[in-house]
Amino acid sequence: MPRYSALERIGLKAATKVAEMMMAPANRRDVFEQFVMTVSAVAELTPHMRRITFHAPEFGSYAVTGPDEYFGLLMAEDRELVMPPDDRINVRTSLRNMPEDVRPDLRWYTVRAHRPKAGEIDVDFVVHGDAGPGTRWARRAEVGSTAGFRAGGSAYRPVGDTVLLAADETALPALAAILEAGQRSVHVFVEVPDESFQVPLPGEVRWVFRGEQPPGTAVLAAIQEAAPSSVDYAWACGESGLATGVRRHLTKDRGVDRKAIMFSGYWRVGAARE
Repeated sequence: MPRYSALERIGLKAATKVAEMMMAPANRRDVFEQFVMTVSAVAELTPHMRRITFHAPEFGSYAVTGPDEYFGLLMAEDRELVMPPDDRINVRTSLRNMPEDVRPDLRWYTVRAHRPKAGEIDVDFVVHGDAGPGTRWARRAEVGSTAGFRAGGSAYRPVGDTVLLAADETALPALAAILEAGQRSVHVFVEVPDESFQVPLPGEVRWVFRGEQPPGTAVLAAIQEAAPSSVDYAWACGESGLATGVRRHLTKDRGVDRKAIMFSGYWRVGAARE
């Protein structure tokens, strides 16, 4: 088990308190496991989504903190994977201290399914273009490929009776896991480029297609038109403009407490999708 300094733990608590002043509280993790995993299966779910199954003995004792559990994928393109030291809470600090020629890339993804007895997790990758290291790695991954796992946390922690979920194609794996948990009645709005990005989701989902519109535009219009007048908790994830746009609408136009909204920008227009 990694040991973290008292200063790092204090820093984590301070950062958590600041975040909770701006948005709904997330689910906390005390120990951030890190290990190497191996691809055991690959499946094409849709033209835009690839499921990769990873195996590692450590998944037998690993525990998720919530349905939208995320983790850091550590990758090395065309060279041997060298893992960073695991003695820091912030993995980015460990990576910065590594020589550039051995430093792996780090990107964050959702644990779509966890099977402790089999020592496996499923991860669904939205493959759209080939610009970011995460997409490049996922497109080329095959059985036997290796990558690093760095534990993260989870964000979905609903309260109240009326829950609103807003997502785009990059947040579909997290959204699907939330809906499959089946904890309560939710109002779901999903924005994707076109019909080819749709995936089966449980329950009633309002799909909107943005076409050439800026990300977040179509789903925001749908929420303004069809969302319930009162919202107790909201989860908005996807392109940065979508996440912040939905949050702004809920707080300014509907009076939702910002501490009841969890929002996260998974990517940004003009930057490589990762």
